Amino acid sequence: MSSLALYVLVFLVSPVTCSLCTTTNIDLVARIVFGEARSETNAGQLAVAYTVVNRVNTPGFPKTVPDVLNQKYNNGRQHQYITLDNKIHELLWQEDKGYNTVAYQRAVNAATYALCGTKPDPTTGATFFCIQYKCTKKFENMYFVVKKEIRIGYHYFPIMGPR
Repeated sequence: MSSLALYVLVFLVSPVTCSLCTTTNIDLVARIVFGEARSETNAGQLAVAYTVVNRVNTPGFPKTVPDVLNQKYNNGRQHQYITLDNKIHELLWQEDKGYNTVAYQRAVNAATYALCGTKPDPTTGATFFCIQYKCTKKFENMYFVVKKEIRIGYHYFPIMGPR
């Protein structure tokens, strides 16, 4: 019976999710959650954190959390997670982290839940988000279109599919 339990455990726990669940990755993703979704509900923060996890697990994106977060656009001038380009967000993050504020703790919790797979993905696989109604159309290209759009708090999460 114990070997059956071990088999079920191995089957249910994704090796990719386990490899993402590190202190370094949690800190990096918490920084994104803090900057992009600090005032959101827990579900909204979790959804933003999962966009990083979903990118790591989606072909066409970098395969590590640091590489996903360092990915740039606009001829290399801007990070895809624009909070990383905002120096004030970085200062606020460092201050809240130093004081271990509730906002800091909530961001860390959302990052931990997503990276360690302890709470389900409320976006069901989104790799992008934006904050304006119907803004998700900007993520379409000649290969992929928005199949579904999920709103969580003030953010919209497109679920992409082949054209």
